[in-house]
Amino acid sequence: MFEASFKPSKGTDKIPDSVRIMEHCLGSRDKKLKALADSCKEGDLRLNINKRFIDARHGTPKINYRFDFEDNAAFEQRENEIMSLAFPHKEKAKELAGNVLRPVVVGSGPAGLFAALILSRYGLRPILIERGEAMEQRVRTTESYKDGRSRINPKSNIQFGEGGAGTFSDGKLYTGVSSGLKAFIGRMFVVHGAPKDILYDSHPHIGTDYLRKSVVGIRNDIISLGGEVMFNTLFQGYRLENGKLYSIVVETETEQKEIRCDKLILAIGHSSRDTFRALDRLGIMMEPKPFSVGVRIEHLRRDIDISQYGMDTEESPELSAANYKLAVDTGTGRKLYTFCMCPGGEVIAAQTNQGTVCTNGMSYRARDGVNSNSALLVPVDSSDYGPGVLAGIDYQEKIEHLAFVEGGSDGCAPVTRYEDLCNGRITTEFGKIKPTFKPGVRPADFARIFDPVVLDSIKDGIGRMGTRIKGFDCPDAVLTAVEARSSSPVRILRDRETYESVNVPGLYPCGEGAGYAGGIMSSAIDGINCANALISSYI
Repeated sequence: MFEASFKPSKGTDKIPDSVRIMEHCLGSRDKKLKALADSCKEGDLRLNINKRFIDARHGTPKINYRFDFEDNAAFEQRENEIMSLAFPHKEKAKELAGNVLRPVVVGSGPAGLFAALILSRYGLRPILIERGEAMEQRVRTTESYKDGRSRINPKSNIQFGEGGAGTFSDGKLYTGVSSGLKAFIGRMFVVHGAPKDILYDSHPHIGTDYLRKSVVGIRNDIISLGGEVMFNTLFQGYRLENGKLYSIVVETETEQKEIRCDKLILAIGHSSRDTFRALDRLGIMMEPKPFSVGVRIEHLRRDIDISQYGMDTEESPELSAANYKLAVDTGTGRKLYTFCMCPGGEVIAAQTNQGTVCTNGMSYRARDGVNSNSALLVPVDSSDYGPGVLAGIDYQEKIEHLAFVEGGSDGCAPVTRYEDLCNGRITTEFGKIKPTFKPGVRPADFARIFDPVVLDSIKDGIGRMGTRIKGFDCPDAVLTAVEARSSSPVRILRDRETYESVNVPGLYPCGEGAGYAGGIMSSAIDGINCANALISSYI
């Protein structure tokens, strides 16, 4: 393993990572390193970048690399090991194709998409069901709403549709989950159009623009392998026979129909409130889960860059806009923490129906927007919203409706400057930071939306975060309400070993909506694990 460190260039063109490393090696005084680089140049060895990270601890940021060289045999062995982790039942599963009912996957977010991909590669020809639209139409639908040309489509929006909610975010892939499957997932995204640096960057992000392309590519793979994808198809429930899963009921644009299946992966996403209620009526075992609510905070991207890196990243094509991750204890006894930070991005509408307002954040691959934003979240639990499996959903809907009312009942989001929030007054004009939320915003009194403990935690916590990042507590910082869907408010109970529902044999709760993941990468990992657990039930 070798290391190299570079100051970011200030030209107009980005130097490819592999080129920078090779130039460093060929010019090195280390004879062994130079010899390895010569062998790589002649095709005898491969350059393998293991990690890329930014070190800004001492003023001027540096781009650091960890890398090594490997021969073709070592490369092939590594790739085979990665594939074997994703497909541990490859040989045994050959006998299953054509001899079992086609499994069904509900939801085409990362969990459902990768579950369907794994099942397709095993030859099981899964049926993938998605309530929303295919990517191409979904993009047009969401852009139309954002531009004020149409009303919200409750079946296809920022939350619902091919790719799931993460498609219209930053495409962040970093996760605290430890799994060898991360390498496989990264490769699948790269094969379908994502930038190669997501395989080694310390904070990998695809960007919503590239993520959309990758999702479509994976969908086409599923279809080419015999799988079927049904868009605009709503899962309505399941039917049991002799205590086991027998079929599911779905509603298409033209009819309601029953699909025979005895294996179902349920990757419905955290916003499928109607489905949670239907599952509760059917008697599937669930439990309430603590979650968080709060706002989106916006700063100038340039200010965050300078605070984090000591320079405006616009000056260098080799530096992406700076990110951050903060958590503080507040005077209320609650924590305040940042989530889903979107450098150089915008705040977007994430509600799924009329009468509510909900926010999320989004960045394109370039991360070159004027503002940077993140969610500011306060944990809540049953002491805030009361007992009952679905009480958290009711709480989410309540504050989202209050945000709708305060936003003017036309889809606009309520906003305030941080200084005005602290002083208990309605914002009359914005300072250097302008809100990015579309279709529009309206200055409002956040005390009419949030419980006092939540609002006080936000006000106090921002001040404390200002001691961690200079300017975070800028008086002009813009807060947009509400952020209420960072995670699922319920968990569908499943067996830890088999991944099956504890009381519905053949049903596999999966991903973020089921309460077992929290982001693109961890959801995809859970989808792969559920698919392999399904295979294991046959062999």
